[in-house]
Amino acid sequence: MIKARTFIAVDVSNQNGIEKLQQEIISNYGLSRQDVKPVEKQNFHFTLVFLNMVELETIDKIKSKLLEVQFKPIKIIYTCVGIFPNPNFARVIWIKVDDEGRKGLSSLATVVLSKIAELGFRLDSKQFTPHMTIFRIKRKLNLENILSYYKGKTFGSDIIDRVHLKRSDLTAAGPVYSNIFTVYAK
Repeated sequence: MIKARTFIAVDVSNQNGIEKLQQEIISNYGLSRQDVKPVEKQNFHFTLVFLNMVELETIDKIKSKLLEVQFKPIKIIYTCVGIFPNPNFARVIWIKVDDEGRKGLSSLATVVLSKIAELGFRLDSKQFTPHMTIFRIKRKLNLENILSYYKGKTFGSDIIDRVHLKRSDLTAAGPVYSNIFTVYAK
């Protein structure tokens, strides 16, 4: 059986604003390419559901279920910077969204999860927290000052109006994402 590494996500259109934030963080905190790897702007997204390796014949079934997902455009405001799992042992730096945007994305994720579960996927039932990774951390860094500086700040807004079934191909240079199928807001 041929399989593809897949996930369901929403892309962002305010790529230049997020890239500007990345550059500001690198500049303000003296970070280097040895410290962090910035996520490329064409890869900015919010993952709704990670499906992992899926048989190609199952992809058509996923497309059919995604066609059943109906949603209105969701306005989000980028706010605050988070660190996962914690500031003393950071793996990623990510951006949060405002409360209304979080509610909208969480609701959309719940609908998508319920449709995909109908196909028999056993998905992680932990609470969905919308976040967009902007850096991967390469070595131990003290990032407390980044958290405190960006607490309560906003970095622009976006309208989420499409959901994508994406393929992820892992390469030596990093992941390459491609859209397999797209559903638009109504």
